[in-house]
Amino acid sequence: MKKVYDCVVLGGGPAGLSAGIYLARFNRSVLVVDKHDGRSSYAQKNENYLGFPRGIQARELCARGRQQAEKYGAKMSVDTIISIKKTRKGFTLEGQKNTYLSRTLILAMGVTDLFPHIGDWKHFVGKSLFWCITCDGYKTIGKKILVIGQDDGAACTALQFLNYTKDISFVTNIHKGKETASTLWLDRLRKRNIPYYSQNILKMKGKRGFITEVELEDGTQLFPEMVFNQQGSIPNYELAAQLGVSLNQHKCVCVDSEQRTNIPFVYAAGDITSLHSHQIATAVHEGSMAAQAANYDLYEEYQRT
Repeated sequence: MKKVYDCVVLGGGPAGLSAGIYLARFNRSVLVVDKHDGRSSYAQKNENYLGFPRGIQARELCARGRQQAEKYGAKMSVDTIISIKKTRKGFTLEGQKNTYLSRTLILAMGVTDLFPHIGDWKHFVGKSLFWCITCDGYKTIGKKILVIGQDDGAACTALQFLNYTKDISFVTNIHKGKETASTLWLDRLRKRNIPYYSQNILKMKGKRGFITEVELEDGTQLFPEMVFNQQGSIPNYELAAQLGVSLNQHKCVCVDSEQRTNIPFVYAAGDITSLHSHQIATAVHEGSMAAQAANYDLYEEYQRT
């Protein structure tokens, strides 16, 4: 007979692992299912997270998190969940490798970043190709940077980099006329002497993860030291939608102050819940909150106030 977990956590990033640790320490049976292909698999070094004065790679932080969760009894599975069904006693999760049964669910599947898929782009991520000014803006002090994006938000971010460096270029990476950046924001770029190129990127060249040259479709060559992708990201919302979980207009999962969704015994944490504030600190906090809510909801009636 298949084991029924108290909770299955979908996603093994900082949010999911935080939830796993808390639930395991509540003496609940918990399984964390992860594909190992999200943001936490990048070579990114986080230097904002409290307690790591030298910084720590997200992949190293998660490796420590898995070890910590397993120490208290949490189980791990590398699998891709294809479908989830609500049952009378909980949830049935069909994976590519196994089927899992659970009384509660925590959705922590994160987002998929819309990086420019040009050349060896994956080798640059976390070393010279970034996506977050909050995480890595400090590293650009005095550096030559390139911002990629098509809308007002991307143009605004390019202007925010002026707090760190004056050597900024902006490329839409889309055909001229297809960008959605308004005249207001493009004028602001020009007034601050930020070159603006309304065309596609043809090539990104570099060595050992560090970009040395970006070539545009008209032959223009740029030589940034760091590139910041502002093409956005898409929440991994499909499984949540299967369950009827409420999503906002950006496909982020809607949660209350304790990370509960509109579906009883389903909770969400991390980047999948928010259009902004995609920070490890936020994810860890939300994961702990979701775990505490799930634990409380699993108590028998006589154990609740």
